[in-house]
Amino acid sequence: MGVVEDLEKLKQLKDTGAITETEFEIEKSKILNGSINNSSNADKGNTQAMIGFVLGLVSIIAWFIPLIGFPVTVCGIIFSGLGMKSQTNKGKAVTGLVLSIIFLIVTLINSILGAILANILYYL
Repeated sequence: MGVVEDLEKLKQLKDTGAITETEFEIEKSKILNGSINNSSNADKGNTQAMIGFVLGLVSIIAWFIPLIGFPVTVCGIIFSGLGMKSQTNKGKAVTGLVLSIIFLIVTLINSILGAILANILYYL
């Protein structure tokens, strides 16, 4: 149920005498505070989804330097995962998650090849 429907039901209970004025005010504040908390959680999910998307885009470049690529991609995975609960930016969260996972693998391959190449060149 929505906030408006809950408030209407509460008013009907007060009008019929099922609850007192004090109980009405207490329940009304609970309903209104709950709607504020839900909207702030939705905003938080939207922000996290957008951060994950941006970090996913940055990871396209960051994989060249593994020291930068690892933290960027891991943070992108975390923020995108948290942003999956977003209703409006879920597509961006998924995109950020996919990009971050792909470029985490590319960063890992880059660092392994760099270590192998450095080892080979060291003994030449």
